[in-house]
Amino acid sequence: MAQLPDDRARREVMALVEVARIDPRAWPDVRDPGSVEEIREAFGRRCWIQFMPHAGAIEVRDIGWAG
Repeated sequence: MAQLPDDRARREVMALVEVARIDPRAWPDVRDPGSVEEIREAFGRRCWIQFMPHAGAIEVRDIGWAG
């Protein structure tokens, strides 16, 4: 988050995190074949996150910004 360019970018990423947290399985599963970790990706207008769902929460693994 600290590497995002400004507050607008951080707000957009945080909004995407919240959407993914509410319904994590609505996003595609991108784990490698044979992996035991469930890895999903969510996409916003100018950002994306890679995350792992956990009971009622998500663990964000990577953040991307294209803005």
